[in-house]
Amino acid sequence: MSTSSNPLARMWHTVLPRRGSVARASDRVQAAVGVLAVLLALAALPVAASVGSETYVRQQGESAQQLGERTPVTATLLADGPAITVNSRSGAAGGGEPTDATWTLPDGTPRVGKVVADEGTLKGAQFTIWVGREGTPVDPPLSGAAVVIDAAGVGLGLWICALVLLAACYRITVFALDRFRYARWQQEWLQEQDRKTRS
Repeated sequence: MSTSSNPLARMWHTVLPRRGSVARASDRVQAAVGVLAVLLALAALPVAASVGSETYVRQQGESAQQLGERTPVTATLLADGPAITVNSRSGAAGGGEPTDATWTLPDGTPRVGKVVADEGTLKGAQFTIWVGREGTPVDPPLSGAAVVIDAAGVGLGLWICALVLLAACYRITVFALDRFRYARWQQEWLQEQDRKTRS
């Protein structure tokens, strides 16, 4: 692959020009900023991976703690769940609502309370809920898949944010340099026109 078709090689030769190069100072500044942005993007990758790894370890600990404090039990509805409704715009069904139910704790203690029942669920229907140490319904614990997805999302999201920031800084620099170059070209053109009119 020739250096003329490789943008990184062209950028590098602009930063460190060869003998006889016609690169201007502004071209060298632009290329240097581009090289710096690429290097910072590469440096941000292990940082983002480290943050994602720390998130994974932290949430894995939370998942283990929640699994130790929460227990799945079978709940039985004491009343019908909410009626089925369909959104006229999206056609999607609505969410569940708290409904009276009963469940038995692992030690055999019966409990009565409210659980979230899906629309159209009938009295007597059974489904699994999670309860805390007090025997009250709680959210399900973090699953292993959720921990992996969250950690990957944090690491990837952080790296993408760094790339967007670096790209924005590079574009702002190019915009400022272009304005500087256009102003210089206009000034040189006016000077040339002035010189021609005097001669």
